[in-house]
Amino acid sequence: MATRRIDDETVRAKTGRSWHEWFDILENASADKLNHQEIVNLLSRRHDLNDWWSQMIANVYEQHARTHEQHEQAEGYEISVSKTFQVDVRTIYDAWSTDEKRRGWLQESPLKITASTRNKSIRAQWANGESRLSIDFYSKGENRSQVVVQHMKLPSLKAAEDMQTFWKEKLDALEEMVRKNRKGGTPEQEPARSD
Repeated sequence: MATRRIDDETVRAKTGRSWHEWFDILENASADKLNHQEIVNLLSRRHDLNDWWSQMIANVYEQHARTHEQHEQAEGYEISVSKTFQVDVRTIYDAWSTDEKRRGWLQESPLKITASTRNKSIRAQWANGESRLSIDFYSKGENRSQVVVQHMKLPSLKAAEDMQTFWKEKLDALEEMVRKNRKGGTPEQEPARSD
């Protein structure tokens, strides 16, 4: 009998992660080679989940793993990449929020923002709406933040793997840009001189 899947918003509110993020964590831990109780134990011990949520996530993951190729979802393929930065969440959000600032680390890209909540989230189209992005921002303290990029509706496993590599590289580039800006700024940040 299939376990009824709880909606993504609820699972994130109760566990701190979406279903897709939990699937990625379990795939990275090679949970497909573990039995049910070993998956439950992994979730409980490494991620401090109570027994009910450990069981629920293990059940849904096992159903997902049996019926889907890696990264496959109902509407195509989907990947998730996250990175923690040593700056406040506002700085990271601002680096995504305008074309001009994104060019500093993302260069030219087919990203079109469709909705945003300041310092919380951005929703965007990629490649003329062929796929979608969900970018979430989390404050981890005064000078620490996390970005989670979900790229959805990708056409194939190869496209998903390519985009996973792409986003890892781009988040590294964003980290490098932020690091350089913190070490004294860039010419654009320096006050203009009047002669």
